[in-house]
Amino acid sequence: MKGRNGVDSSTRAGRPVRTCVGCRRRDEQAALLRLVARRDDDGSSSVVADERRRLPGRGAYVHPRPECVESAVARRSVIRALRLTATARIDLADAPPRAPEQHG
Repeated sequence: MKGRNGVDSSTRAGRPVRTCVGCRRRDEQAALLRLVARRDDDGSSSVVADERRRLPGRGAYVHPRPECVESAVARRSVIRALRLTATARIDLADAPPRAPEQHG
């Protein structure tokens, strides 16, 4: 299936494919952790894990491995992907750990 930019966004089996903002590798959406921005009570934004993939708003995807998450945070690619300001807080402490997946 061709997306808006003409790039194939699904695998042959019809499963959605997304790019990890940490390592920049493409993988099936189900293998990635979705991150979204939430507005805090004080008006600031924080990035949280959307394990159930139900929260509203723009999503960014990352492999649920420490090296991908650390890379995404260090390079500020999560902030850019979600189109947030530099003051956004990244809070992934509540994300449940997932089984390590093979990088291919």
